[in-house]
Amino acid sequence: MNWPAWLQNPTVWLAALAGAVGGVWAISEIIGEFRTETGRALRTWGAWMLVVVNFAAAAVIFLLAAGLAPSAKTWPTALAIGFAWPTVFRNVSLKLSQPITEAAGGDSAAIRLEQAYANIQKLSLQLINGVLTRQRTRLLTDALQFDLSDLEKFARRMIALSPQSVDDTIIDRVLGRKVDDDAKKAYLAALVMNTFTRSALDDFIKERKHKEPRR
Repeated sequence: MNWPAWLQNPTVWLAALAGAVGGVWAISEIIGEFRTETGRALRTWGAWMLVVVNFAAAAVIFLLAAGLAPSAKTWPTALAIGFAWPTVFRNVSLKLSQPITEAAGGDSAAIRLEQAYANIQKLSLQLINGVLTRQRTRLLTDALQFDLSDLEKFARRMIALSPQSVDDTIIDRVLGRKVDDDAKKAYLAALVMNTFTRSALDDFIKERKHKEPRR
């Protein structure tokens, strides 16, 4: 098979290695933000935007380094740049101009990569959060059609069977709130989804559908 010339260039593959490490950093940020919803979060455009930006940035930085210092065309350097991207390169400021004297006035014009990345990250997380919230809201709409007592029993059962310790007094605090039953159901549904993933709430809905018709 005749591969294109650029695919036969080792530098391209090393840049891809640096980019892959940068992409892993982006995925770790999504995991830290969305935890149990990570799988669904990674299936959104917002997540892919964040991964692509990190991949491209780390790959481009490696190519720049390799262009300035040919001896940098090694896999340890590619790994180092991939790992250093979120901790070092993001915090670099590119000065566009610098006053000759302090009296020349004002701050120097600069591009802060940290701020630029923060804006992209914020947009990505907002896009992800919007998609996940709409999905969870549709699931909650189904759960609201069943009795509060049934949702309470299900939540207590999940907590009792959980391999990890979960504070069941949260349910008592929710039930003690001076709000209507739908609001209490929403809190309990959120507790189940956040603690045991939304699949647990989906199990509750399917279970109740088999036992009683919707109202």
